[in-house]
Amino acid sequence: MVRVRVREEAEAAALFPIPISIPMPIPMTTGGKKIREEAEAEAEAAALFPTRIPIGMASRGGGAPWADGAFPDWVMLDRLGRTKSYDGICAVREAVNQNKTAAAVHMASGRSCYVSFALADPPEGVSYFDLHWPEKEASATRPACPYVRATDEDLVLFHISIPSQTRYDNIASDLFVYTAAGPSPSVQQLPRYTKDRKRPFLMDKFATGILQLAPDCYIVADLNVYPKKSDTGNHPMLVELCIFNSEKGHWGTICNRPAPRPHDQSNVRFPFLWSTDDVLALDGRFLCWVDYFSGVLISDFSDTCSPVLHFVPFPGGKEYRNDVRVERYFPGRFQSVSVSQGMLRFVHIDNDFHERIHGGHRHLLERRLGQHPRQKITIWNLNMMSKFKWELHRVIYLDSVWGSSGYQELHIPCRLPEFPIISADDPDVVCCLLREEEFHGEAWMIMVDMKQAHVQSCTPYINQQSCYAKSVGVDVQARKSRFANVPLLPAVFSRHLERPTGMLWNNDKLAPHPSKKSKFAR
Repeated sequence: MVRVRVREEAEAAALFPIPISIPMPIPMTTGGKKIREEAEAEAEAAALFPTRIPIGMASRGGGAPWADGAFPDWVMLDRLGRTKSYDGICAVREAVNQNKTAAAVHMASGRSCYVSFALADPPEGVSYFDLHWPEKEASATRPACPYVRATDEDLVLFHISIPSQTRYDNIASDLFVYTAAGPSPSVQQLPRYTKDRKRPFLMDKFATGILQLAPDCYIVADLNVYPKKSDTGNHPMLVELCIFNSEKGHWGTICNRPAPRPHDQSNVRFPFLWSTDDVLALDGRFLCWVDYFSGVLISDFSDTCSPVLHFVPFPGGKEYRNDVRVERYFPGRFQSVSVSQGMLRFVHIDNDFHERIHGGHRHLLERRLGQHPRQKITIWNLNMMSKFKWELHRVIYLDSVWGSSGYQELHIPCRLPEFPIISADDPDVVCCLLREEEFHGEAWMIMVDMKQAHVQSCTPYINQQSCYAKSVGVDVQARKSRFANVPLLPAVFSRHLERPTGMLWNNDKLAPHPSKKSKFAR
């Protein structure tokens, strides 16, 4: 992956009154280069120290063990996994012996390792994906890097990149599917897609999704969007898909499909500068590719051999300039698409972030002289039965949130919530990051009640990535509060995990209680 460089804060401070880290502009390529890769590059390049402590039972925030016989109904997952290194596979097995989320990974190369999850209830923190690797670090670079690409129901799609193997090869990392349901979790490695193409598949980690079609059948699909050689006719953009079907056991491609127009909008074209920011699965039938500066490209896999495409622009009518679409500064910072109670929902927080970046001094002058409307948080639901129409669900004004007792107890100025996620269980609850300064300072995870316009709960945000927890010569508390500016991934696989014999844990030992499964598991 090409990494995106970052300007020094001093340079950014010359334009903005609040210190802000701003990436250098990047050239536009098909699929786009995401600004969030800058944050991942920093984390991946940092020195990670080997972990030799047995993990024990997956726990809330890595602290107290689960004691109610069920895992959380849904989690907010850090996409960038943590690597824990050991002296051999026997040491790995010993470390994960009591971890009920752990699963063995047997790679086609002959290597073996384990993966597991440290799970937390969303009000209490972030969940993490852990790779237990049977080799010690030879240097400051991790021997293997895990990353979560997408989830659906009890499935988690992830890749493992091994720098020593892929550093000089332009090949996609190995893909794996973690299945949470059943007596114990399991992992399947997908075959490599080896066809040499001008526009390679599976290289962009944000464009690959997974969809569970049936209890024992799923597909993994990757998306490419590109312009025709000559912009002629009514469809200047083309779409192609690369699809793995678990029943067939191999990859197939669908190429040169015209990008769809929005329904009932014959004068609106599919965006020329498309770049995928996320992929979501819906209703055992749809994969939804999201470009936060444009809308949602939906593929209906009712017929897996010939999926039907739909394009749905975002509501609100906000237009982004081409330079915003090309440079892509944190597209998911104030908006997101989530699946909640079986519906696709879009949340947007009013902000002037991109106007500040691209407007410079002119925008600051207009802001000081002009009148500004009250900022609000808005949620829309996508009606799939009515020609893919967005319908208004909730609107609250931020001054009501700032005035609530839960917010005032923080004793910080009025700050915009960031990286919103709609609760998977309650479409009237939005989980957000809150920072006392822009991109800096102490941070919290807050749950906002969209019915009552108040802060429902607030928990200090602690980054449990090893590179943030163990930084030599840097203020540890400041590093632990640092958010990577990569949107968290909401997932419900945790509700499918089965609790084996025993409900309560005492010093990492099972107590003699009967097995109990999460009430949402199949």
